[in-house]
Amino acid sequence: MKTIKNLFMLMVALLVTVSFASCSDDENDNGGGQPVSKLTVAPTSLSFTKAGGDLTFKAQAPVQVSASSSADWCTVSVGAQQSGTKISVVTVTAAENTTAYERTAVVTVTAGSSSQTVTITQAEGDPTVPSGSITKNAQQIAKDMYPGWNLGNTMEATGGETSWQPTMTTQAVIDAVKAAGFRSVRIPCSWDIHSTGGTIDADWMARVRQVVDYCIRDGLYVVLNDHWDNGWIEVLGFSKASSSYQPVDEATITAKATRLKELWTQIANAFRDYDEHLLFAGLNEPFQEYNLFSSRHEELTPILIRYNQAFVEAVRATGGNNAQRTLVVQGPSTNISSTCSYMPADKLPEAAGRLMVEVHYYDPGQFCGTYEASGDNAYYYWGAANHGANHNPTYGEESYLDGMFTNLKDTFTSKGYPVIIGEYAALQRSVPNDDQTKHDNSVKYYYQYLNQTAANCGIVPFAWDTNDTAGLGKESGSTTIIDRAKCTVVGTNAMEGIKAGAAAGSWPF
Repeated sequence: MKTIKNLFMLMVALLVTVSFASCSDDENDNGGGQPVSKLTVAPTSLSFTKAGGDLTFKAQAPVQVSASSSADWCTVSVGAQQSGTKISVVTVTAAENTTAYERTAVVTVTAGSSSQTVTITQAEGDPTVPSGSITKNAQQIAKDMYPGWNLGNTMEATGGETSWQPTMTTQAVIDAVKAAGFRSVRIPCSWDIHSTGGTIDADWMARVRQVVDYCIRDGLYVVLNDHWDNGWIEVLGFSKASSSYQPVDEATITAKATRLKELWTQIANAFRDYDEHLLFAGLNEPFQEYNLFSSRHEELTPILIRYNQAFVEAVRATGGNNAQRTLVVQGPSTNISSTCSYMPADKLPEAAGRLMVEVHYYDPGQFCGTYEASGDNAYYYWGAANHGANHNPTYGEESYLDGMFTNLKDTFTSKGYPVIIGEYAALQRSVPNDDQTKHDNSVKYYYQYLNQTAANCGIVPFAWDTNDTAGLGKESGSTTIIDRAKCTVVGTNAMEGIKAGAAAGSWPF
């Protein structure tokens, strides 16, 4: 039995030898006696320093390979295939990274119908500052800015950039914003909570600059503000407590104004050389808390005017392009009626030409989602032609919006002070047992009518977008327009309305 077993093993060995010998003459032989039957690449990732340069990887395939790159800063060339090994050396060349962020690309290698990818990364570089003289005034800039979009629930989130929504902001996200048709981005941002000993944390400043640069790189205008920020000034600058109204004294006002100047001096210096595509907005929604301040707009506006003045003085004092930069000041509670009544043009902190005024617009609240997001009192429809059997607004439709925006035009834009609607939105809902088509038409029409009327009045509207895709398809609804994880438009009714309204509007100045 042992002899038979040994004979059997010898026969197998001879068969294998013959097989290898036969393969060694095959045109796909890799030189080691094995056929090349598929495409392989190694390594599957390359990392460049910010200086760039050349790195290589190898691709083995039965036929000559080709390669392409997904990014223009990253180019590839393929060497001739070695006849024995069927290996081609692929050279990847990366340009110097002059941006403030790490960037990535994908090299795709193809052989016949097969393909493999190699991931390319490059360390963040020293950004080329978008410098240059500021040549346009506020009105000229405003004309180029609409329509606008908000990077909502992101840089202002008190728990970090992804604590209120799930997606880190990347160049691809901003590319998608531009591709959708937006021409400006409002970046709500916290600063005081990212400070140590009064100084803004360097890492936070760098990250904000990175996000700003994503927008600037795409030719978008940017409005950068101090947003909510745990209410350090928007609430506690007008009441000593957030749980009940307690009037602030002179010492509190002075201390808050001083702190506001400290923050904006640091921010303005960090962005001092940026050109006119960057605008600063001092606050967000001063004394907006309804339960504390709803009946106190007139008495608190003089305090707000002092804060607006402190913001403007701080930025202007840093010089450079900041001496001519367009700045944005907020009206009382960003309420249109109060802003026109208590903070007209003669109470603004500087002359027309380099200043804009900010208000917000969420009327009617039951349709837009500021309260009563669902239930019997919710508004599902908007516009005279879109009413259903129930859930129709009792206020806030076309004539109401016309009146509000005309008031802004008469008070500000016709006098050389453009207005931005820093936030507006309407909930896209699922409306079971009601007319979904009428609701969809209502959402589209709301965005269209608002954008068209705003443009006609010299107003730049910024759609509020929180990246809450989970709310889509539910009765509670969502104001999300762009799914940042997929970089695609998901709020199609809103986006179609924005495009139609912006196209139909006629800038008056």
